[in-house]
Amino acid sequence: MKKTIAVTVTCLMTSLALTAAAQDVQPLNAKTGLWQMTETINWTGLPPQYAAAMRNAQSKNYTSCVKTRDLSSNPWAAGSKEHCDWTVLKSTGTDMEVQGTSCDMGKEFGMTSEVHGTIHVSDPEDGSGSFVISLTGNGQSIHGRAAYTGKWTSASCGAKGD
Repeated sequence: MKKTIAVTVTCLMTSLALTAAAQDVQPLNAKTGLWQMTETINWTGLPPQYAAAMRNAQSKNYTSCVKTRDLSSNPWAAGSKEHCDWTVLKSTGTDMEVQGTSCDMGKEFGMTSEVHGTIHVSDPEDGSGSFVISLTGNGQSIHGRAAYTGKWTSASCGAKGD
């Protein structure tokens, strides 16, 4: 009987925790369509053999086609060349906290990576983000800080896929 009660209480607590977590996630209040993004990453602990591949402290521009489903994930990741599996830790209409795992970044060097960051939309057409990146493997530990800015440019993504 005690075992049954303990199992029931555990299941109930888990259910309540999952329900509370689900309530913490709201889609970002941003427009769908084509976004122009600027990404800057600064690396520390970068061994010389990786420096050229990681492009230390350089900015790059890319476009991202944001769809409705992306507003409940990392909306601007689609145009980035680095893929991660994203989990939203919490989100309101203006702010989102995300965790990226199983990222492509560093795989070519036999490393694993994790990303943790925040996204902020100041209005439906403007956004920014900051991320901390950790790469580990081969006896190395590399860290990066990424900053993103984004500007909505069009409701249509054109060739990027409406």
